Amino acid sequence: MDDVLCSWKVCLPQGRSLVWPDGCRDLIAIIPKNKAPELICSGLDASPRIVTCPEETCFVGIRLAPGLTFPWEKDAPGSKCRDQSISPYLPDPHSCGFEADPDAIGRVLLQMVSLANPAPRWIADYLTELGTEGKKRATAFSPRSIRRQMVQFTGASPSYWKGLARARKAGYAIASSDIPLAHIAADHGFSDQAHLNREIRRWFGCTPNMLRVNGELSAARLTAPDAFPHPQSRIYC
Repeated sequence: MDDVLCSWKVCLPQGRSLVWPDGCRDLIAIIPKNKAPELICSGLDASPRIVTCPEETCFVGIRLAPGLTFPWEKDAPGSKCRDQSISPYLPDPHSCGFEADPDAIGRVLLQMVSLANPAPRWIADYLTELGTEGKKRATAFSPRSIRRQMVQFTGASPSYWKGLARARKAGYAIASSDIPLAHIAADHGFSDQAHLNREIRRWFGCTPNMLRVNGELSAARLTAPDAFPHPQSRIYC
């Protein structure tokens, strides 16, 4: 898995927007009108993120592969679960001033990626298996060792990754088909339809019916580059 999954850029109007968890952290430049950018590394989300814009705001981002570790995170894996300012670590502190354009800021963010250490290869294999329902174990480590190293390198335990992978796969099945919800629940390892409903609400802040009513948009959001490779076609940032 490459260190960078994709680059993206979006402008949001004044108001609130919802971002669904995808298992990835992003280097993000938040660029309000007529103000200097704010640069952050987003933390892992375990629920929908509410983005509030007091005015029209542009965002430029670099989506990172899970497990990428920056020098300032090496001894604090828990920091990967919260947003961090990366401005103090810029190679050139003046490279993202008020006059910088989004493309130039994007190049600065890519330079920041070179400071990080990639995750061990087995982590990418582990997440690939979760995303494609592979049956072969990605590593010979014991479950206890896998848990310790997943927390160390990614900031989250295997239960987080399994829960998110299952919710995103089930959400895509809901959004892209008319299969009864009870059948989807059974096919994706939920105890019953009520369990499916709770998990969809937990991860995406909406009901399964809302995913289905907004099927095309929901499917696009659930197949954008994330931590888990999917057999279906990707829709890139």
